[in-house]
Amino acid sequence: MYSKNILASAIAGTLTLLTATALAQANETLEEINVTTSPLDNPADAVVAPVSVLKGDELRRAASATLGETLKDQLGVANASFGSGVGLPIIRGQGANRVKVLSNNLDVADASNTSSDHATSVEPLLAESVEILRGPATLRYGSGAIGGVINVIDGRIPTKVPEKLEGALEMRHDTGNDQNAGVFRLSGGQGEFAWYLDGAHRKSGDTEIPGLAIRHHEDEAEEGEHEEEFNTNGFVGNTNASAKSASAGGSWITDRGFVGLSINRLENNYGIPLGSHVHSGHEHDEPGHDDHDHGLDDHDHDDHGHDDHAHEGEEAVRIDMVQTRYDLKSEYNFNSEYWDKIRFRLGHNNYEHVELEDNTPSTRFNNDAWDSRLELTHDDGGEWRGAYGLQLSTKDFSTSGNEAFIQSSKTDTVGAYVMKERSWQDWQLDLGARLEKTSVDPELGKKQDYNLVSMSAALQYLFTEHQHVSFSLTSAERAPVAEELFADGAHVAESRYLLGNDALDKENSFNLELGYHHHNEEAQGWHAAKVEVNVFYNHIDDYIYARNDDRVDEDSEFPVYVYMNRDATFYGAEASVTFPLIDSMYLTFFGDSVRAQFDDSIASLDNTDDKNVPFLPPLRFGFALGGDHGPWSWNWRNTRAMEQTRPGAFEEPVDAYTRMDLSAQYRLQVAGKDMLLFASANNLLDEEIRNATSPLRDFAPEVGRSLEAGVRFNF
Repeated sequence: MYSKNILASAIAGTLTLLTATALAQANETLEEINVTTSPLDNPADAVVAPVSVLKGDELRRAASATLGETLKDQLGVANASFGSGVGLPIIRGQGANRVKVLSNNLDVADASNTSSDHATSVEPLLAESVEILRGPATLRYGSGAIGGVINVIDGRIPTKVPEKLEGALEMRHDTGNDQNAGVFRLSGGQGEFAWYLDGAHRKSGDTEIPGLAIRHHEDEAEEGEHEEEFNTNGFVGNTNASAKSASAGGSWITDRGFVGLSINRLENNYGIPLGSHVHSGHEHDEPGHDDHDHGLDDHDHDDHGHDDHAHEGEEAVRIDMVQTRYDLKSEYNFNSEYWDKIRFRLGHNNYEHVELEDNTPSTRFNNDAWDSRLELTHDDGGEWRGAYGLQLSTKDFSTSGNEAFIQSSKTDTVGAYVMKERSWQDWQLDLGARLEKTSVDPELGKKQDYNLVSMSAALQYLFTEHQHVSFSLTSAERAPVAEELFADGAHVAESRYLLGNDALDKENSFNLELGYHHHNEEAQGWHAAKVEVNVFYNHIDDYIYARNDDRVDEDSEFPVYVYMNRDATFYGAEASVTFPLIDSMYLTFFGDSVRAQFDDSIASLDNTDDKNVPFLPPLRFGFALGGDHGPWSWNWRNTRAMEQTRPGAFEEPVDAYTRMDLSAQYRLQVAGKDMLLFASANNLLDEEIRNATSPLRDFAPEVGRSLEAGVRFNF
């Protein structure tokens, strides 16, 4: 295996180097990137917290059907995949209710945090940029951001009037799942009014893999025989998907500000991999299943050359999601000596998805949510800049059906915060505090109220204008959510019975972070090297997780998992160093690692790995070689993920893998308009990749060797 990896790396490296040296040299000036998740719109390299911004050609190269897959190569971010239809981002080993996913700085308010088989309701192919804040970001976004923030930004609400009609059209095809995708965007305006339209459509078949979908362990022979009827070779059954999205927005814009509205409609239908959604307590009357009944009527398994896509006795489960979202955004500039801007954002999301079992609706999830934020910023031009904010949100969540393991509930949140920063000489100080009250009112049971306090302080020292070291300290609290408090039922997607605990205490995270940053795009030679290093320590009192209590539910025959509090410590490091080479080439070395353990052991569990927090990503490292040469750009990336030898209780170790990806882009002019041709070869070594962060890793490995190509036309 290692000799094969070395040979393939050498061949790919030789080809890319020969291609690069044959291309003309060109210098490109990059624009300054401001971070909207900072209320003061600071540049990315000036934000004290660890932040990454994915945009432009880099975003086009990484964009995929799911948010987790799109961000999987970012420092500190992993993908918790649940087949090709679901990919949830994990930041430093934390996800779900600890990572806030935003759409234009407002909560997406879907159901992705309630279950690992629920997709996020954002479309990465339509994003203009994606911001990733690693570490607690609770001051501005509340207790759900105790682990980090993912902010997906698009142009639905224009902030300036285009001088002329602008638009883009993109088409792409991926052989890894026979996916065809197309997106468009169009914007224009006249006078003080600007408008915006976009749309996207994706359709894919089953995920292609290099071997068997379901992995059996030596000590699970009996269970392996039971699951064999669901196993597939060369593909993951029932992972085809179809999604479409459309948005419209408009703004009235003056020289003092703007006010705008937008509406978005998203429909997403995707399958849950076979074998992961097995009922042990009952059988279905119909042994077969036909995907044609779910809007995929022209999907033909025979097109992939598979003769075994249909299985006797299989229970094929699909999720049919529909969302309508409304957003209002406004901003007013005071143009005064002290007050800077006042911003208001309001979002309403009407979300619904139905779980279909053998063509029959089984369980329904609804979320009717509102999220709003009023923010006032000031800058006296002297010592202090700052922001005052008020956030109000409400979520009316309801469930019904055979697998409604979470009861209906209403969650109300009120938060107020202040953030200040001051610069003097070579120093910068950032301070912040937030008070929040969260109430969770279930349909049955007692209402739970939580008073939360979060505070942060960060100090930054600038060696030069483009080089600094920073130290930050954050104390953040998180309230339990409805599923952690009131779950009581079989969660078939994860093959476990979940039992909530209404006596849970709130989490308290104490986070220390030390970082070093060097970034000077205007320099020449080695002085233009880009360096980012972060080391973090995060102790969480009363960490909430679902623990296997060594019981089995009689009806479902699933193991019982009970939510409980338990102190835990997360620590790790991230590093990336990019060196400029000759002929506009660059070489990047990168790596990240996170460890997490509970502070105590529970003697009742006869398991030596009981102290390890479950579903953690392994140590990974690698390098990337690339270049920009006039109309050409290319990137060759090699990632080594080590074996996860410290799984959580009742988890199995996850094998190591080496992933190699190669991509290239070519820009040209057609009829005076910009056109971009792009192509990528992914997982060139055809490795079997099972993500340690995924609860479905034993049923659905990642896609094998694949090719993707597309064209983007801008006008």
